[in-house]
Amino acid sequence: MSSRDSQPAGTGPELVRCAGWLVAARVLLAVAVIGAGYLAWVSIANGPLAGCGPGSGCDKVLQSRWAYWLNLPVSLPALLVYAALLGATILARKRTSPDDERGAWAAVIVLSVVVAGAALWFIGLQVFVIKAFCQFCMVVHGCGLAASLLFLGHIPFASDPTTPMWSAAPDRRGIPRRALLLLGLIGVAGIAVLAGGQLLVQKERNLVKFMPGGSNAGATPTGVQGGAAGTGSNSPTSGGPSTDRLPSPDARLIAPGVLSLYNGQFLLQLEDLPVIGEPGASNVIVYLYDYTCRHCRSVHNILVAAQRQFTNRLGVVALPMPMSTNCNPLIPSHFDSNLNACEYANLGLALWRSNREAHRQFDEWFFAQNKPVAIEDARAYALKLVGADDLDRALADPWVKQQILMACQLHFANWEATGRPAMPQLVLGKAVSIGPLNSVDHLLALLQRYLGLHTYRDGF
Repeated sequence: MSSRDSQPAGTGPELVRCAGWLVAARVLLAVAVIGAGYLAWVSIANGPLAGCGPGSGCDKVLQSRWAYWLNLPVSLPALLVYAALLGATILARKRTSPDDERGAWAAVIVLSVVVAGAALWFIGLQVFVIKAFCQFCMVVHGCGLAASLLFLGHIPFASDPTTPMWSAAPDRRGIPRRALLLLGLIGVAGIAVLAGGQLLVQKERNLVKFMPGGSNAGATPTGVQGGAAGTGSNSPTSGGPSTDRLPSPDARLIAPGVLSLYNGQFLLQLEDLPVIGEPGASNVIVYLYDYTCRHCRSVHNILVAAQRQFTNRLGVVALPMPMSTNCNPLIPSHFDSNLNACEYANLGLALWRSNREAHRQFDEWFFAQNKPVAIEDARAYALKLVGADDLDRALADPWVKQQILMACQLHFANWEATGRPAMPQLVLGKAVSIGPLNSVDHLLALLQRYLGLHTYRDGF
């Protein structure tokens, strides 16, 4: 029989002997509580995560479906579990009655199994599914896993094998070994609830801001002929736009083939811009994307599939908007995380300028990849489509840089209106959708809600 079996838990010598591991475990749990609390606050407030710009590993993790459980930020239930485990350890180590101590340790065992299993689940998701890492999440999971293993390694087993688990035994301390399997299975059931909730319920990860009002009276058009400078808004030198007013994008056709946004601050000539579908469509939305943004890649394919269902009733103005200070003067330097974003945008627009069918083929090829292709491969494919002379001539056309700047200005206006810079972005009438979409049906629901646009399968 081990000394741990023979020494009553929570008393004299064992408390001294276990003080080191106990302090370490509680410190680890405290770090996990603080980290989970910070992540929960960021998710609820839709705020930026320190040191994690758009396109970074933590942005990919926190913008994925796996960052939520039953439509809640997963960090919120994690915070509650970590806090409950910390509280249970305090109760378990106090000089309470044997029965109370046994109940507290039962909670510690169950919660430790849940914490350990959840940590392995989320670490595995980052390694094998998301293939990106959030440093904050990894610290939280690592601390939780280490603390739970410490607790599971110091369970005070009962020295008397007849000690009951669920009935009173005021004269005997410790956890009977035969109860360990049941407690472990309860913890495993908690892990199954976590994984099942994430697998079966997929949260809508985009944020939609509907802005019915907000006047920009007196504004002058800045998007004539599909390429103009200036937002008529705040200076970007402050590190981001102000949100003291909420102008409405109010994207609407004011003439055949002319789309107005922000009360005429942007006038888009649809014949001159990349459009998925027909420039003369009766309903037009605007899509801002970055070629290096993985969520943009999936949204692009969703847009193409949805547009095919509406044919000439829907057009999508597709504007590359690089999140890179190399060509975007309206974002702060810590957002500059997308390598070669400007080069990809230049290539795409140059192809549109040179040969519109080549542009369609390029985008179809590019967005079919699981990850952005090397810039050398993208340029080689572009050369194959139009030839070196035509491509170089189009790349030198000032129109290309004008379009990129105009898209950056529109992104800045959306940022000012919504308070969110994340990509991709869709302008749907008086609403702006920010972030990834789950499916074609998700997009169809947005089109129906904000444009009143129904598919023929709905009877319209």
